[in-house]
Amino acid sequence: MFEGLGGPIRSDRADLSGIDPTLESCCQREIESNRKLDAVETTLRRHDRIALAERRRRNVIDDLKFGSGCRCCYDPNMDGGEYIALIEMKASVGTLSEQVCNEAQLNLKTEQESNESDSDDDSEFDYLLDEDLPVPGTAGGGDNALMAHHQDRVKELQLFMMMNESAREHGFGVHRQLHPERVLHAAGLGMGGVRGNRAAAIPPAAIIHLYDPESTMSASLDVCLEKLGEEYRGTKYVRAGGRATLTMNEDLARESLPKLTRDTLPALIAVRDGVVVACCPQLSSLGDARAGKVEPHAVEAWLDNARVLLREVPLEFEDYCRIRPEEDALLENMMREKAKLAELPPENIYNCGVKGCCKTFRHQHVGVKNDEQSGLLLCQEIALGTS
Repeated sequence: MFEGLGGPIRSDRADLSGIDPTLESCCQREIESNRKLDAVETTLRRHDRIALAERRRRNVIDDLKFGSGCRCCYDPNMDGGEYIALIEMKASVGTLSEQVCNEAQLNLKTEQESNESDSDDDSEFDYLLDEDLPVPGTAGGGDNALMAHHQDRVKELQLFMMMNESAREHGFGVHRQLHPERVLHAAGLGMGGVRGNRAAAIPPAAIIHLYDPESTMSASLDVCLEKLGEEYRGTKYVRAGGRATLTMNEDLARESLPKLTRDTLPALIAVRDGVVVACCPQLSSLGDARAGKVEPHAVEAWLDNARVLLREVPLEFEDYCRIRPEEDALLENMMREKAKLAELPPENIYNCGVKGCCKTFRHQHVGVKNDEQSGLLLCQEIALGTS
């Protein structure tokens, strides 16, 4: 364990198994030391706040329809938006909540007016508000150790806030609408079901809602999932049009969702580690179809039985993003080389009359006759001896 900001942090342990026992002892010790060094460097990279902030600066898109999100998960030209039934549902819920808020403010104002006459005079304690308390790090305000602990705690809280914000930017704890062609892959389907080195590509728990744009049940379910995302922040919530999703991903839907058809929409799907663990076609047993509303407790119980409701993201912070640091560095190097090539002066290409030929020296193409050349190995005058 290393002593981190505000307390100990987890350190990766080196895997010393699988070393060839027939090697010399010096070679075995070298392999062990290299693996231990890799584990220490991995731990240091995980808590490198500057590198993590730089990755977010490069990959996070701020002008999406629903706010900010990482470009490894969202496409600004295809994702985002809401369907008709959901817009109408939110408008009605917003009107009711505004009325309730106005009534609560009116009741609070009435209570304050009634309590003003009965309130005691607290002027004898006003001196406590006027007194300046000592500040750590100043004369008479505590020692340097207290100030150091205070700064460490502030840095730890800043790192925790950055981790939570990055999790939201990668779809954890928020309900987003994706393009039908990408929604199944965003939940980890079609990835083989094994994380390994592709941890970010397969979320540990995901919920897919294939909605009907005119169904009030779908709109009620989306409002319920948005509220669940505030409590269960370790789950990825996505939605898309049901018919379009089944049409654009016909092979993947037939493999992962064999019982789901266009007649069984809307549907709620629970995915864990890239494998479908439960499916609720037509949102049956989740609410009253006649009233057009789902029961939040029934939805939460159904998802809890499927084991897809996680309060914290069980991934390391560096595994949130699908864009690996080495890939980002390779892309940056390629862009730099491309910029250098663009700065080079253009070469003078010899006009031989052949489309696509970029040779810079004077030449001819045998067998190709055009306005610039005859296409003959020898000109006609030399061949006939008339020159």
